[in-house]
Amino acid sequence: MKDLVQSVELGVSQRKRVSGLKNELVRVGLAESLCTYVMMVFGLGSVAQVVTGQGEFGQYISINLGFGLGVAMGVHVGGKVSGAHMNAAVSFTMCTFGRLGWKMLPLYVFAQLFGSFLAAATIYGVYYEAIHDYCGGNLTVTGPKATAGIFATYPAPYLSLITAPHQHHHLTHSVIGTAMLLLCLMALSDQKNKPAAAGSEPVAVGLLVLLIGISLGSNSGYAINPTRDIAPRVFTAIAGWGGDVFRSGNGWWWVPLVAPPIGGILGAGLYKVLVEMHHQPEQKERLVEEFEERLALE
Repeated sequence: MKDLVQSVELGVSQRKRVSGLKNELVRVGLAESLCTYVMMVFGLGSVAQVVTGQGEFGQYISINLGFGLGVAMGVHVGGKVSGAHMNAAVSFTMCTFGRLGWKMLPLYVFAQLFGSFLAAATIYGVYYEAIHDYCGGNLTVTGPKATAGIFATYPAPYLSLITAPHQHHHLTHSVIGTAMLLLCLMALSDQKNKPAAAGSEPVAVGLLVLLIGISLGSNSGYAINPTRDIAPRVFTAIAGWGGDVFRSGNGWWWVPLVAPPIGGILGAGLYKVLVEMHHQPEQKERLVEEFEERLALE
């Protein structure tokens, strides 16, 4: 084992001499795709295991843990390069609050869609036999042996019974979930408040996602991420589930696209207005301000 570690370290030190990609857009795009892929493989894999195992290989809590730990690993994979958003609602909110240039948004969204789509294909390949054994080869979106929910979010049966004019009920669940996500992400990164300790950010963000899952996830299964939802949904439409993936739940598919960006801005805005804007300057900053005021008076 020691020899293996030494050889890996040697390989890393040798690689340092070779200059990596200089283009920031390419580096960010690759990192964001990979961290989204990692998060989604673990997340979707945990759902596939619970569904096809029929309770033998995990319960609802293991899906929450799978996504939570998957997010933590994703942050380790891409955090220092792209910020590891892995979620278009996060990227959109960061742009809105001036923490990311708007010109970067299409790159982030594309990278997240690409990573999510590849992850859905990977999990379909890994669980192909299990899925077909579970549903008898009949790929359905609703019903007792439905398997489309492995890949994308669908409303719980009691929500899909609500008639189409009441789609705002669906929206509310997703808006609140994403608002809590962005509110807490803002707090975790606020250096003037109580941020996550240096190096512990991936675990903190993973625990936040786990927390949202175990408290707000049952109504519509974590519909807090547009890119995570639409790419695997498109994959399932192609892979054999067909157009029902868009028709199900009174055409539910648009909710995970529209609600999370709204929720993200509400949550981040709430934190900014109620907490961030009221931070008092630290002693050093105060002294500088006083000195500048004196100079202006003179």
